[in-house]
Amino acid sequence: MTWDEIDNGSWNIPAERMKGKEPQRVPLTSMALEIIEQARPLSCNSRYVFRSSYVEDSPIKPHSLARALDRHRLEMGFKENAERFTPHDLRRTVRTRLAALGISDVVAERVLGHKLQGVLAVYNRYDYDQEKRQALGLWEQRLLEILGASEKTPNIIPFEVRHASKKA
Repeated sequence: MTWDEIDNGSWNIPAERMKGKEPQRVPLTSMALEIIEQARPLSCNSRYVFRSSYVEDSPIKPHSLARALDRHRLEMGFKENAERFTPHDLRRTVRTRLAALGISDVVAERVLGHKLQGVLAVYNRYDYDQEKRQALGLWEQRLLEILGASEKTPNIIPFEVRHASKKA
């Protein structure tokens, strides 16, 4: 995610970074925007919102989130012998929870950036931006309930500075 991809409450992912080679607009909830703003001072003027701790002006690597989840699993309340999970499991969880919230399959699939299939892909060119925003708003409310937080006092583990020393 780069700072210039965030516009008007959405993350605009370019086609070349999407598996389906189509651009994706992801509506950002207030919680997501708050987390992104918490990352601003930690990005050290990088163009990346979540920059590498080790390589200057480089994005965080995909495996870094998996390692961070593993490193902080006990702190997040997981038992020592609990089954490990990956960042991709978070996508599966969101998709499952969207279904449980009554979000239609089409909207939930578009939230994840999946292309519509078959005849739908040919004839349905609607972007579902409003529906994606509503779905993610419902997910945010549910997530706050799960965290035992209200919108005003979220129980979120704050970011901490762990960057390697900057070159002068």
